[in-house]
Amino acid sequence: MSNPNIRNKNPLAILQNAQNSQILLRLKDGTEYKGLLKEIDAYMNMILEDATEIMEGSPVAKYNEIFIRGNNLLFIKPDANQLKI
Repeated sequence: MSNPNIRNKNPLAILQNAQNSQILLRLKDGTEYKGLLKEIDAYMNMILEDATEIMEGSPVAKYNEIFIRGNNLLFIKPDANQLKI
């Protein structure tokens, strides 16, 4: 039996629903970025707008737009308050 109260937990669907909201992501080298998720594809490549680069907890740079390759990602944290699921 399927429970209608259980939501789809597809990671890509969750991230696609997080478009146009703030996300935090960490790369394998420890660098973090916080910004507005504008685009994401099936490889989890993404474009962030108004992004801040964070190293060791301190902001070090600001970018109008930045492209992140999915194979460099360690984790992605969407803002749960802004998700449209």
